[in-house]
Amino acid sequence: MISSSKIITDTLSRSQTRASPDDLPFESSSFDAIFRTTHPEKAKLGPSGKRKTSGRVMYECLHCPPDSPWSNGKRGNAIYHAKRKHTSILQTEASTVDEHDSDIITRPSKQPRMDSFFPSRPSDTTLRRVFNRQQYIESIVGLLTRRRLPFSAVKWDEMQDIILACNPAIEDLLLTSRDAAMRHITTTFDLYRSQLKAKLQASVSKIHLSTDLWTSPHRHGILAVCVRWVDNSYRLQKALLAMPECRYSHSGERQATLMAEAIEEYGIAKQIGYHTGDNATSNDTCLKHLSQMLQDKYGISFHPNQRRIRCIAHIINLSLQAFLLASSKEALRAALAAASDVTGAEMYEQFYFTLYDVSANEPTSRSEASGQQEQSFSKVWKGKAKRAARKPPDFRDDKFRGWQTIPAMRKLHNIAVWLRNSSIHSDLWEDRVSLRLGIDNDTRWNSWYKLIDNLIRRQSQIKQFLLDYDKEINDNILNSSDWDYLERTHRFLHPFASATLWAEGKNSTLSQILTIMDGLLRHYEKNKEHYSKPETFDRRILHSIEMGWFILDKYYTMTEDAPVYAAALLLDPSKRIRYIERHWPESWHENAIAGVRTIWEEYKTQPETGPAESVDEVSASQKRQPNEWDALLEELEVTEDLGDSMDDLEDFIKATPIKISGSPLQWWCHKDQRKTYPQLSRMAIDILSIAPESADPESAFSGGRRTLSWDRERMTCENLEKVECIGNWLREGHIQKTVHGGMGVITDTGFDSGGGEDSDVNFD
Repeated sequence: MISSSKIITDTLSRSQTRASPDDLPFESSSFDAIFRTTHPEKAKLGPSGKRKTSGRVMYECLHCPPDSPWSNGKRGNAIYHAKRKHTSILQTEASTVDEHDSDIITRPSKQPRMDSFFPSRPSDTTLRRVFNRQQYIESIVGLLTRRRLPFSAVKWDEMQDIILACNPAIEDLLLTSRDAAMRHITTTFDLYRSQLKAKLQASVSKIHLSTDLWTSPHRHGILAVCVRWVDNSYRLQKALLAMPECRYSHSGERQATLMAEAIEEYGIAKQIGYHTGDNATSNDTCLKHLSQMLQDKYGISFHPNQRRIRCIAHIINLSLQAFLLASSKEALRAALAAASDVTGAEMYEQFYFTLYDVSANEPTSRSEASGQQEQSFSKVWKGKAKRAARKPPDFRDDKFRGWQTIPAMRKLHNIAVWLRNSSIHSDLWEDRVSLRLGIDNDTRWNSWYKLIDNLIRRQSQIKQFLLDYDKEINDNILNSSDWDYLERTHRFLHPFASATLWAEGKNSTLSQILTIMDGLLRHYEKNKEHYSKPETFDRRILHSIEMGWFILDKYYTMTEDAPVYAAALLLDPSKRIRYIERHWPESWHENAIAGVRTIWEEYKTQPETGPAESVDEVSASQKRQPNEWDALLEELEVTEDLGDSMDDLEDFIKATPIKISGSPLQWWCHKDQRKTYPQLSRMAIDILSIAPESADPESAFSGGRRTLSWDRERMTCENLEKVECIGNWLREGHIQKTVHGGMGVITDTGFDSGGGEDSDVNFD
């Protein structure tokens, strides 16, 4: 018979064994109760540079004191920390024996404690007190605007279940009305429009406009008015100011009226700088009327031609559409004339269809077409005295009718259509090639580039696929000459793709535009020379080169109307005047520099203004009164103060170009440059903050297209404007949530009451 003392000894031994930290059980619920999982690099971009990644994980201990926090990136280390430092917590959770129960012999070793069947829950009063209503409303507004959820999301059962799972005592505090949600959005819009107005008026640079016109999915004309500026902390900022409906007319005059209303609303008429837009002539008309309005109402001089910046991405697109489609310069001129009255995406469509129609109906007789082309060719080049040093390509092929007449391009297009029209074909392709081919788009040159690029990347797999399915593909099998042509086209288009990406970068400035055009024109000319040689002669590519070169050179010549292009180039510390002297004909120099000096005259006589330097920017010797020792040091000084120069512009542009790590704008915003060149830095900041592309309004339209999905087309243009503006302000940091130290949104509980049923005509 076993003695009771033996049982007690064994039980105590087991109890001591369980108390050992290494032997304590560790469940996932215990881990979550002790550690918080964080991602310190959550907002950083991933390796692709596009998608954001969660980054490395860190486990923070919730029970260590604030003065000695503990965190680690390894889960095993966190468990070891809990077992060593917080054994009491683990023992409480893992204990299966009641120490005060005398019946230690018969109690099962794994019987849970009685109170484990009755989990403790804070009272409803406590739960309601910890509910952060401000943060809840801010999150709802962010979901409806920045994330573009439909307004009906506030009534979704699943949305309410998620929130109640976190706090079951706040069911009556939830936002469940679309009308109430819209009232929060409207009040937030009004509040932050006034905040944005104050930011704009405190700008240290001119405020530059960028606009575009869009036809929404619910068939309304929408004008996006975007701005860029440098704030009083010398950081580049951008924002969507307004998205008003453009009713009854899309003329330049109507657009100017809407722009003037936005300018007046924000009180920035005296700070307006330059306008970036596409190449539609309606933008010329718009700026002329805007100039007249600013002169009549505010007495402000705004030169429409000199303040007109043409989007470099649009120029590249038109040039390569001509490369792919045009048969002659007459076709190009007709297409440009037809597309000049429209704007936005419609301009590309009009350009393409007119180009194709004119090309199809052109005379096929070489003698008939040759005389017309030679006559127009000479007229074009007689007016280009300033650009005369650049020789144009002169090869012509009057029978050319765009990519449809090129066997390789036509076959590739047909293969893409064959795959697109059948899910079975697409499945077979994915199994064998593992890369979607895509489809071409006649109004976007880069769709052709991506199509050819995907083809080249999987060349061996695609060749085998075409052989295996030759009966289905029929005459569209690519032969060796087709592959050779597509590879040459891919090599030719690659610099255009790289230039487009370079202009789209977050550090891109106006100083890149002339460099891009110089580089692409040189690329055209080098390839023209290459394919003119007997051993590499290619009639079709030569003709395409001439067509694309014609369009690019046309817009290159137009940059002479706006001296700000050359000014941006000269104010780039990595280029200066050496770039012009090395890469431009000497006959161009005088006019280009004279235009820059004209702009400089507006700045050099202005008084030095701007925010005072912070205390940490002032040296200790500057904080006290100068003494005799300072006077002796001044007598021994050998450096020159560049600020005392008679002409900062001449000193700067004639200095040796230097390599810089950031953008030219960032270089000029540094306090050292602002101190050395007080007036010139203001000019540089004004010019280098101009948007080189009209990407901002196009981005707004892209977001608007996602907001106005097919089941939300009842939304009014006024509500669309509020949703898109608030979403933009959240993304750009103009609205800071309270959790991040900002003002957040207005959360008046009166917004949630009354109103009865939702009047959803204006929402989804």
